[in-house]
Formats: sequence, structure tokens, C-alpha cells
Amino acid sequence: MKAKRLVGLSAAAMLAAMAVGSVAAQDSTSLVLWHAKQDAEGDALLALIDYCASDYGVSVEQVFNPSNTYQDSVRAAIGSGEGPDMIIWANDWAGELANSELIAPVTSIVTDELRANASETAWGLFSYNEDIWGVPYSAKTLAFFYNRALVPDAPETWADVLAISAELAQDGVTGLAFQNGFFHSAGFLYSLDGALMDADGNAAFAPETEGFAAMEAYLQLHADMYALGQDTASGVVIDGSSPNPGFQQGTVAMVYDGIWNLAQFESDLGDDLGVALMPALDNGNVPALFSQGEGFMMSASAGADEAKLAAFADWSACVTSVEGQTIAAVEGGLLPVNSGVEIENPNLVVFGEQFALGTPFPNRPELSQFWGPMGAAIEAVGSGGQTPAEAATAAYEAIQTGIDGM
Repeated sequence: MKAKRLVGLSAAAMLAAMAVGSVAAQDSTSLVLWHAKQDAEGDALLALIDYCASDYGVSVEQVFNPSNTYQDSVRAAIGSGEGPDMIIWANDWAGELANSELIAPVTSIVTDELRANASETAWGLFSYNEDIWGVPYSAKTLAFFYNRALVPDAPETWADVLAISAELAQDGVTGLAFQNGFFHSAGFLYSLDGALMDADGNAAFAPETEGFAAMEAYLQLHADMYALGQDTASGVVIDGSSPNPGFQQGTVAMVYDGIWNLAQFESDLGDDLGVALMPALDNGNVPALFSQGEGFMMSASAGADEAKLAAFADWSACVTSVEGQTIAAVEGGLLPVNSGVEIENPNLVVFGEQFALGTPFPNRPELSQFWGPMGAAIEAVGSGGQTPAEAATAAYEAIQTGIDGM
């Protein structure tokens, strides 16, 4: 099996391998890549390395590291001036690595031609402090799922969703299981013209600002959904289960959730599964749900080497090309960032469209200060009985205090 070709490092052998990788990289334009890919995604990476060597002339030496120790190993290795030339990881790590000067900005190699290989949302995943710190490779996001046996046609608006839910409730069927968690629902905030943080990483909804008004609207939506969840005639329930058991069993007609549950839902519902873009809000905007992704980032020392930077540019052109992205999709089951890739599964096509409409998942370390207070604010306007203004004010004060203390 191709997966057996993955080169692994034990903890004891790590330093020796780092030294060998460093010397080899100095003697040629070969790039050393550390990754945690296994199974189908590991096979896809190996196939991609072979393709990029044959068609783009870029040589990559891959080294497997277990995912549970990957980040610590990368920090230690690059911090010591050794280790990989490239890493592949989720975009939300980019800000921390950039602040720690462990990775290099790659803005200079992102030509118009390279930029055209991925959507603006994909590039936004690795944009931080007016620079680009990684090249996107694969995409993840959320979309709208519905059971065609209960809802023959995808609802186009959120008002349609609520109307269909109330109609199904008359037959004892739950129409919508609403995911009220902050991660799942943050896209509603962006489509209400709001934001979480500004360009400097501060909370973007100080009282008496337009951002505060948007946050109020977002929390009002949560209050409204909570109220509907208390009314059995609405056909709406508040349920953060992922995947949702009721949807899997056919007792819930509609949910919105991530691509990571797509294969399970396809297995559960078969031809009855429908996947669509998120229904538009009253303002006409499609909820800009979080778009996430993985990409290749370059170590700070490698980024200072012109030959390695040139090799990274070739690698980037290869992995974002239609051919490279097709390898990732076909062999690894990954969602491409290049819209030119032909995808046979229509459900994946929808996720690609939703990804392009989404909000890049923040890669700033300040995001860590938002999870608790935003979850508390959502609960406060529901079972807590607070007004959206009260909850938004408390959330802002807690978040900004946390950011100021970082």
C-alpha cells in the first residue's frame, strides 16, 4: 500500500532527522515537508508529491508526524532553526505561528496566476496582518441539509424554513433542528453586517457602534429561535447534536452542519438527502458560515532562502492547479479550493459554492477569547432572559478584557 511509504519519525529520532533535513535542503532546492496525513489523505499527499516532481520539477521530502504531537514538534523544531521547510495544518494556526516568527510570509510568490487557482475565501484563510502566510490546499465549511421525503424542494429563505417547519409540526414532525452553538451560527452575524474582530484583533462590537447593532441583531435571532423552540407548534427545536440523530432517523426534516457529516448523512438517508446553500435571511444575504481549510506554510528559515522560496512557489502552483486539486479530491476525498475541478458528487459541489460565500475562519490568536463569552451571550438571550443589548454588552466587556490581557 502507498501509505506504507510515509516516512515517520519517532521522538528519539526527531533531532537527527531534523539535522539531515536541514543539510539536504541547503544542498538543493528540495523541500522537507512535515505532515500528519494518514489513510486516504496520506495517499493523496504522496500522489501529489509524485505529480509535482514529474510535472513541476519540485522535489519534496515528506516526513510523517503523529497529529497529537505535531504542533509541539513543529514549534520546537522550527524554533531551534532546524526541522521542516514546509508544514501543512489548519488555517487557524497561522496567526500564532506568524506572531512567533516561526513561519515566513509568502505574499511575494502569490502572483495573479497563482491567486486565480483558489477562491478569495480560500486565500483569506491564510491572510493575516496584511500578508499571506500560507497557500490553501483543501476546504471545509457547513451547508444546509434537508430530507427530500419530508421537504421535496430546498427552501430558499429562512422564512421558508420556518413556514415549512410549522407545517410539518401539524403532522407531528420536527421541521428544523437549529444549531445554536457559536461556531455553527457565527455566519449569521456576518450576514447581518457584523464582525467579530477588527484588523487589530479587537472585538468589533463596542457599544454604540454599527458593529454593536449587528451583534444585537444576531443575538435577537438567537432569542427568536429559542422562543420558537419553546413552542411545539413551530416545528423548531434547539439541538446542537452533530450529527443530529433525529435527522439521521428521519424524524427531523432540516439541519445545517459541516461537510464532516456529509458521508454519514449520505449513508443514513441515501437518495432522500438534499444539500443546499444556506437559505437567505430577510436582508437577502446567505449566512456566511465559517469556511475553514488546510494549507502549506513555510518555515521562517526556509522563507529567507531564495532557492527554497522559488521551489515553494513551484509547489504552490502545483498543489493549487486543477490537476493537483483533482488528486486531492479523488484520492483524498478533500473539497478543492480551485473551482475548476470537476466534482462528480453534487453534494460536494454545493459545499464548494457555500465555501466561496463563507467567512474565513479567523486565524488570529485573539479568537480564543470569544468562545466562552459568545456561548454565554447566546444562552443569556434564551433561557437567561436577557435582552440582546444586555448580552452583547456583557460579551464585549468580557472579550475585550481578555484580549487586552493577552
